[in-house]
Amino acid sequence: MLFLRADGPLTDAVRAAGALVDARPLTSQRSLAYELGGRADWLVLTSPAGVQRLVADGHAPAALAPRIAAVGRATASALQAAGAHVDVTGSSDAAGLVAELGDGPGTILLPGSALAEPTLAEGLAARGWTVRRVATYTTETLPSALAGLVADWPAYDAVVVTAGSVARAAVQLLGPPAGHTRIVAFGRPSADAARAAGLPVHAVAATPDGDGVLAALIAALEELP
Repeated sequence: MLFLRADGPLTDAVRAAGALVDARPLTSQRSLAYELGGRADWLVLTSPAGVQRLVADGHAPAALAPRIAAVGRATASALQAAGAHVDVTGSSDAAGLVAELGDGPGTILLPGSALAEPTLAEGLAARGWTVRRVATYTTETLPSALAGLVADWPAYDAVVVTAGSVARAAVQLLGPPAGHTRIVAFGRPSADAARAAGLPVHAVAATPDGDGVLAALIAALEELP
């Protein structure tokens, strides 16, 4: 199976379950110039990449707000590794965290990808929060990653896409997968973006970690004849 991302704990967890895994990223992150502004009532992070970008740019998450919320356990773990206490860990999608935080008023700092869907910011604003959305990085495709992958693309039984940008890059650079290839997406936003890009989604990981991806892969592969 193919993970369209760099090797790390996620691919290690799937390998530990006995799967043969290739990890081949199609995208890279580029830091943007940004201003976070003053302290907010809440800091909300939606991905480990967002946490890593803040830390790499010299920002301590714990110094940005007295309370911190994360989307998914992987994001919470990244925050904890950066020395921050996580007050709220929502499920793996925007709707879950909106429900967890409840109603405002107050100010929420929401740093992350320039390509992120506005669902979370809009949901929080609808519940009375003042949301300060800050694009700290963007994601770009890596045409150089195509070496050998075009030929191997039809051979994979399953492909895991971890973000909408990854799904779009896969279609742009590789075209549609083979009919037998199962597509697994991280969470509903990634699944929606994958479908919009023309990828069939056979299973959605309930959580963006090894357990969630393994369960989704098993469900997707059980569909194979």
